[in-house]
Amino acid sequence: GIGVVSDFRARDLAAGGQGAPLVPWADRLFFSSPEGPRAIQNLGGMGNVTWLPPASDPRPITAFDTGPGVALLDAAVEMGTEGEETFDRDGRLAAMGTVVESEVQRLMDHPFFRLVPPRSTGREVFGPAMVAEVAAAVRVVVEPGREVVAFPGIWPDVLATLTAFTARTIGDAYRRWVIPLGIREVLLTGGGSRNPSLVRAIEAELAPLPVRTGEALGMDPDAREAAAFALLAWAHLNGVPGNVPEATGAV
Repeated sequence: GIGVVSDFRARDLAAGGQGAPLVPWADRLFFSSPEGPRAIQNLGGMGNVTWLPPASDPRPITAFDTGPGVALLDAAVEMGTEGEETFDRDGRLAAMGTVVESEVQRLMDHPFFRLVPPRSTGREVFGPAMVAEVAAAVRVVVEPGREVVAFPGIWPDVLATLTAFTARTIGDAYRRWVIPLGIREVLLTGGGSRNPSLVRAIEAELAPLPVRTGEALGMDPDAREAAAFALLAWAHLNGVPGNVPEATGAV
């Protein structure tokens, strides 16, 4: 019996945008720092970055999808355990494995990474089909001529490879479009920020930039998107534009 503000993504698509990311406007109001520019790297199913200029700096926000977040890792665990597990708890499987670097390099040739922001993606690109390809390739390298073995088998190597690839996509995106803008720190949010193996790989990719957890935002990072959409709903009801054309391409 109450009014609901919804369909942000559909409205953005209707205005010619990518439909994501949708929270950069709220991020700027909540999290811009007077101490310098910062980047918020979300690690949900997909990874996306919001680059925030310093508070009072009139430069526009930069925000876009970097590529996979934890979607590939989750899909690999589900595939490897036949659905008994749904994610790589504490990054343990990846920590047990060895990265197949040739496969990481092959994955980085995907056309998505040649797209210039604004850009977005999803599990239709970075999902189970890609995991199956990687598992087949890793099996050739790690266990040539052998049949599929019981879990964990090749799966630690698959997880290690996908974790390295996910971090590499973030590093590549930052080197191209974020670091040139100037950046003081990177803050990780989303479920992937609780995966130590993924966090270590991202730290290595972004060194010497300091990489911190989302608690440094001054808000429970799990509340970030809920708070953002509450603010976007308020903006809609009060006639305040809440989209960021530079982030999604909507006009």
